[in-house]
Amino acid sequence: MRTPRQVFDDHWNSILAGDMDRVMADYATDAVFVRPDEVARGHDGIKAFFDGIGDELGDMELRQESVTVDGPIVLFEWSGRGLRGRSARGTDTFYVEGDRIRFQTLTYTVLQE
Repeated sequence: MRTPRQVFDDHWNSILAGDMDRVMADYATDAVFVRPDEVARGHDGIKAFFDGIGDELGDMELRQESVTVDGPIVLFEWSGRGLRGRSARGTDTFYVEGDRIRFQTLTYTVLQE
């Protein structure tokens, strides 16, 4: 069984590769994904979240700022630089159980420079 760090690393690499099948395989079928004022449940809801996030961040080169792991919890800070001077900063928190992401929060800000 993968450790929470291994699940996170696979998730991150899948996102960078644009492989949504691999991204979704990291989530439990009944996972919950929370953003400010939005909650998605299950693979269909989470996939819809990613479609919207891709619209905002799809052209950005993303990079890890920090990854902190404590037991089943992973706290992840990231940044991105995009075309036309746009940048982003965000934070995700993952709860990993049984080799899958069971719960995730995400908040980020996109800035026009």
